Amino acid sequence: MKNLLKKMACAGLAVAMFASLTGCGSKKDAPKNGGGQKINIRIASSSPVVEFQGDGTTALGISTNYFIKEIEKRSNGRIKAKVYPNGQIASSTQEYIGGLQNGAFDIGILNCGSWADYTTAYAGLNIPYLYPNYEVAYAVLDSEIGKSWQAKAQADTKTIPLGFFDIGFRELTANVPVHNPNDLDGMKIRTMPDPIQMACWKVLGANVTPVAYSELYTALQQKMVDAQENPVSNIASSKVYELQKYLIMTNHNFTVTIPAASPIFWNKLSDADKKLIQSVMMDAQNKGREQTHKLEDGFIKTISTKSEVIKLTPEELKKFQDKAKSMWPMIQKTMGDDAYNKLVNFVDNYKPKGN
Repeated sequence: MKNLLKKMACAGLAVAMFASLTGCGSKKDAPKNGGGQKINIRIASSSPVVEFQGDGTTALGISTNYFIKEIEKRSNGRIKAKVYPNGQIASSTQEYIGGLQNGAFDIGILNCGSWADYTTAYAGLNIPYLYPNYEVAYAVLDSEIGKSWQAKAQADTKTIPLGFFDIGFRELTANVPVHNPNDLDGMKIRTMPDPIQMACWKVLGANVTPVAYSELYTALQQKMVDAQENPVSNIASSKVYELQKYLIMTNHNFTVTIPAASPIFWNKLSDADKKLIQSVMMDAQNKGREQTHKLEDGFIKTISTKSEVIKLTPEELKKFQDKAKSMWPMIQKTMGDDAYNKLVNFVDNYKPKGN
């Protein structure tokens, strides 16, 4: 029944979007320069307040704050934006996608691993140990492959993805030392509610419990889970390292979060304002990318004040890679042969810059 209602809502929304394209969002009615219309953009995020302090303390915070400042500057104060962090106006995936679809807020920043109930568009981002480094990951996102993911997400959810905000590679934290997959046997680990990521940790031997990011600290505190996995920026900003004895550098997944606009909000904009928002969002995306890798050492240093950092040897890491890759066929089935092969071939044949 839930899925039926979801599909009915999406179908109704598609009709409404078509109507809006011939109404307030049309070229005929929309002033070329926005007509002096003042716009206040409400941005939903599950990330903690600390990430948005100053110019931003994480790549995600830097990208978001850059967008907020630049959109006001480039519109001469006509367009303003405000972020509502820590799950204030949306926490679960259903609240994010549903809130965007019904216009409860204007832009939602939702992790790529949290879209799976509504679309398989970002399945390729959740393939464990596919991306060897940032350069390759960015090349995929900036290619026609990345563009096709955004287009599919829009078609499936009717939301409008506006970019890829960086978070970084995901690592494991736990209360026991972990050096190989056998050490995970029976461990209760929190993951995002993504079938691929859940399947990966099950293959590695852990017991999986999906928990909303805004509820992660409490879940660890109340012993609902023993371990969790996140980029070091999230581990530091959410302070979950205070409850975990070890940070294990598994480097298993590259992660981005997707800022997406509500179709109700989007279709009220003039074409000029849409282009302006898209342009600023791209600049904000790239601003965050510049900082992701640079900030990691500082986050690890912060985490190490409470947790012991375990850097896996190449031999130890290979055991994780080999076991995790055993579930790649599941991802191939989810994506379809053509999309899967195109992605894997792109990564395998990518030539680093300067070569």
